[in-house]
Amino acid sequence: MECDTYREQMSLWLDDQLTQEEMRQVETHTATCSSCRAALEALRRVDRLLASTPMVSPAPGFTARFQARLVARRRRHRTWAGLIILVLATLTLTLGGMALLALPGLALWESFSASGVLTQSIGLLLGMGEAGVSVLRVAWLIISALARGLRHPVFVAYAMATAILAVTWTEIVARRVLAHRPVV
Repeated sequence: MECDTYREQMSLWLDDQLTQEEMRQVETHTATCSSCRAALEALRRVDRLLASTPMVSPAPGFTARFQARLVARRRRHRTWAGLIILVLATLTLTLGGMALLALPGLALWESFSASGVLTQSIGLLLGMGEAGVSVLRVAWLIISALARGLRHPVFVAYAMATAILAVTWTEIVARRVLAHRPVV
C-alpha cells in the first residue's frame, strides 16, 4: 500500500474501525515512514483535543427551526419542479398547436412558393407596405386554419389543454404576487 492509503486508514484506526490485520499493517508502516508517523501523531493530537472538548447542546428550538427550513427547501424544490413541468407542457402545446395550424395551410404555402412570393421575402421585409401584406396573409392562414379545425377533436383537446395551462399560470402568478405583497 502507498502512503495515501495508510493515511486514509489512520483516522479509521483511531476510531477502532480497522481489523487487526489492517491495524498491524498501519503500525508497521508508521514505524518505518517518518512522514506517516508525523501525520498519525497530528491526528492523535486532534483526536485528544476533540475528546477533551465538552459537548455543546443546541440552542432551544434549533430542531424545530431546522426542520422548518427543510420543509421550506422541499417546498421550493417541488415548486420549481412543477414550474419546469408546466413550462415544458406549455412549450409542447404551443409547438403542437403551431404544427396543427400549419398543416392545413401547406397548400397556401405551396402556392406562395409557386408564385415566387417566398423568393421575394427579402424585398417584403424591406418595404413596410409589403410587410403589412405578409402579416395579413399569415393572419388569413391562421384564421382559415382555425375555421377548418374548430370541429377537429385534436383542436378541441389543444384548446382545453391551453385553457387549463392559462388558468394554472394565472393561479401561480396570483399566489406568488399576493404572497409577497408588502403589508401596508
